Amino acid sequence: MNTPRKHQAGLTLIELMIALTLDLIIIAVVVGVFLSTSQNSRQNEALAAVQDNARFALDAIARDLAMAGYWGGVRPIDALLSIKVSAGARSAAATAVGSCGPVGESPDVWLLDIARPLQFRNHLSAQLPCLVSASVQADTDVLVIRRVSGIAAYSNDGVLPATGTTQQGRFYVKTNQNVGALFRVGTDFSLAGPSDCPDATGISETCKPTTTPVQVYAYTPQIYYVRSFLKSADESPRIPILCRRYLEDTASPPEMREDCLAEGVENLQIEWGIGSEGNNAAERYTSTPTEDQLLQARTVRIHVLVRSTVGNVQLSGDTKTFSLGDLTGFSPTPTTGVVRRSFTTTVQLKNFHP
Repeated sequence: MNTPRKHQAGLTLIELMIALTLDLIIIAVVVGVFLSTSQNSRQNEALAAVQDNARFALDAIARDLAMAGYWGGVRPIDALLSIKVSAGARSAAATAVGSCGPVGESPDVWLLDIARPLQFRNHLSAQLPCLVSASVQADTDVLVIRRVSGIAAYSNDGVLPATGTTQQGRFYVKTNQNVGALFRVGTDFSLAGPSDCPDATGISETCKPTTTPVQVYAYTPQIYYVRSFLKSADESPRIPILCRRYLEDTASPPEMREDCLAEGVENLQIEWGIGSEGNNAAERYTSTPTEDQLLQARTVRIHVLVRSTVGNVQLSGDTKTFSLGDLTGFSPTPTTGVVRRSFTTTVQLKNFHP
């Protein structure tokens, strides 16, 4: 007896096409999710980098501003009368490379001008000479801060043994919190010297204080600004960066050197909270203070605009505007795929009022 032959059923062409279509849909969904996740990850990384650079930039400026005008306990207003600058220090500062003194101010007077712990260039003002060739970003402010280090390089209170050491060639302020002198260390440091501080008549006298207690602090003037920065010859566009000039006083001759801090900082704007005598609170804010108003400043608002340093985020290149202090409606050049964010912090000036 013949057994009927069993035939194995297969897929019809229509069924095969349906299966392939479903597979393609699933693959498309998976790829879409992967691309979306990857894009979100890149955007989150870009935002995190922007925030980190902004935080670093604001912290650096805020720390210096909080210490602006610190002269080892002698306040800036008193420093006009009580802190003298030695002739030797002025002579060395006069040779400093890139000291940035504006037209009409000799390099030594500008660099060692402790009577002006703060100087400011609004983005509408003329640029400082040493920054003209530094590719400083247009429409950005420039800040000059003069102070001494928060930690004494040498201390002798008359009871405990002297501690710390000074470094040859460096500029220092020595003070007993009542009087003081700014000088440059020669071959050695002597508490009694130098003997070339001018008195009221211009005749040299010993730079006070000459007896204990006394503390000696390193002098640390700095200039903050934003400049264009090109990582490599073929990179475009340029990546902006927050930089500062600092005094390298052990060099021969001394010079203001550049140290760049935070990439992506595209703009810096500053507003000054001005108070009145006996009032420690800011009564009004201005972006164009006079030098007298800077001595009456109580707080400072720092605004920065920060962009991502790589353009790999899926964003449009549409023009966007930002308001940073008195710079309103600021529209940076559109850059496809670049994240931009503005940040603001307020700093209290601790050394300008009782």
